[in-house]
Amino acid sequence: MKLKLRPKNKKYTVLIVPEGTSPVFRFSMRSFSMITLGAILLVLLGMLMMLMIMNRQHTGRIVSLKAELSTSTNRLESTVANKEQAIDELLTELMDLSEKSKTIESKMAELEQLEADMKAITSGGRKSSGTGNALTDSDKSMEHADTEGGVGGEAIPLSDEEVSTLIEKTKLSIGSSLEEMPELQSRMEQTKTNLKKYKEMMTILPTYWPTKSVRITSTFGTRRDPFNGTLTSHNGIDIGGPSGDPIYAAANGTVTDTGYSSARGNYITISHPSGVKTNYMHMKEISVSKGESVKQGDTIGLLGSTGRSTGPHLHFEVIKQGTPVDPINYLTIPGEDE
Repeated sequence: MKLKLRPKNKKYTVLIVPEGTSPVFRFSMRSFSMITLGAILLVLLGMLMMLMIMNRQHTGRIVSLKAELSTSTNRLESTVANKEQAIDELLTELMDLSEKSKTIESKMAELEQLEADMKAITSGGRKSSGTGNALTDSDKSMEHADTEGGVGGEAIPLSDEEVSTLIEKTKLSIGSSLEEMPELQSRMEQTKTNLKKYKEMMTILPTYWPTKSVRITSTFGTRRDPFNGTLTSHNGIDIGGPSGDPIYAAANGTVTDTGYSSARGNYITISHPSGVKTNYMHMKEISVSKGESVKQGDTIGLLGSTGRSTGPHLHFEVIKQGTPVDPINYLTIPGEDE
């Protein structure tokens, strides 16, 4: 029978000798304990190494996350700044649009006033004075601001409610203008056509003032005769002026008679497409011939004092259906509102 020999568990002593006179420390440890302690130290060292590696990895990850967070923060700040800038730009555009809508309203009012004026002209009425309330209070204040000094004040941001109100008002203003625009355009086109017809009609009626001078020396109707003082009928108006001034055709027409008589002096008769006739008397000189066509405003002769006349003037008559009528009912005096 063989006997198994146990390995000897040797004992080791560790001496710690400090410097000087300090006592020596002695530790006794068997080989098995030393091996166990060495294994434990190796395990601890391995764990320490792993912790160090993991800590380095975590540190790198933290640095990376910090960089990403910084980048995200910068992007967010940039986005917020861009959004604030975009909001400011939108508010500025909204204000511009609001001002433009007011301008559109003002122009619409002016067009409506112009339409009323043109209708008044074509219907024989007088033009209304000015444009009335064509400009809104805000437009007037803006005009006033443009002509005065500088502007200033606190920069108080608009509240959300004020922005919403401004948007709603602008939408309503523009929407209303867009709805009214086609009808107004249609009416303006019709009025434009009527005005064109009116202008054409005005060229065949004796509306053009026939001399440079506007000094009326004798009106239409009953008057005392300048030679004998008796009451007589004056069938036209006398317009005094310098001898030799041009005389103009009061309307488009055809010269139907020219000549001289002791009463009329040098005279011209023009027939117009409207059915009326005009007579020009006491002329110094005649510049047109019988049968000649003339346009409104053409020079037909020179002002003078021939025939039964006390001085240089034009005796101007309008004959309607064979009866003299007051020329002032037709003529437009230069410088006066139509």
